[in-house]
Amino acid sequence: MEFIISRTKRSFEFNMAASHWHPGYELFYLVSGHCRIIINHTLYYIEPGDLILIAPGEIHRTTHYSSPVNERITLSFDREYLEPFIKQCGNELTDYVFRSSKVSLPAGRQAFAEELIKKMEYEAAGQDGYSVFMMHNYLYEFLVFLSRCQETKPEPVKLGVAEKAIEEAAEYIYNHYSSQITLEEVADRIHMSPAYFSRKFKAVTGFGYKEYLTNIRIREASELLLNTSKSITEIAVECGFGDGNYFGDAFKKIKGVAPRAYRSMQGMI
Repeated sequence: MEFIISRTKRSFEFNMAASHWHPGYELFYLVSGHCRIIINHTLYYIEPGDLILIAPGEIHRTTHYSSPVNERITLSFDREYLEPFIKQCGNELTDYVFRSSKVSLPAGRQAFAEELIKKMEYEAAGQDGYSVFMMHNYLYEFLVFLSRCQETKPEPVKLGVAEKAIEEAAEYIYNHYSSQITLEEVADRIHMSPAYFSRKFKAVTGFGYKEYLTNIRIREASELLLNTSKSITEIAVECGFGDGNYFGDAFKKIKGVAPRAYRSMQGMI
């Protein structure tokens, strides 16, 4: 079991690492600055006081806008860390916490959330033998607090015409990854030239077109490797890779090991 809490400042030039999904949960609270994030195929603008909840396996990438630096607090943990919470509340209520990817905390409740975060940071430093117990309790209290904050839905942020078109393109790619879709085909669907679409997709999502498509395919392939007995070739074809060798190279580039090794390791990387 693992729980990590970190506070970081990121500049406008920051780029996320190559891997854009993970097997555990990630929450991040924006303290200052402004940024934009794509989660699976949906765009969100994030302001101070907003909290992002990312469930296991969700593809995401953050880009920054209109502020040179932003500060965030990130909480990362695996499902095993939630076992006592799940045992007490059940899977349905646990998953219910993560029903929304973005939570805008009411202004009057931000101080409460930040105090809980400070308590988790304090205990994460390993004060004494009670610290592990206290970290669990504060995290569980934080999750219940976030779930209750979601009962009041904030006004949705209206995307610009071009951003809405890019979000539509991302959704199409996300749902048709197994087909031999091309950049030109997707650009035509949203009435953009291929060159303009390529630049705009990168600017809005942080992903290159091919990078985004490949990440979706590799994520799906990872699930099939761990949860089915299908051959490597069958999985490659099912996930949109026309060539088994290309699949192997792409998989190793993103996951760090070949598909067969990943399966034998049960994805423990």
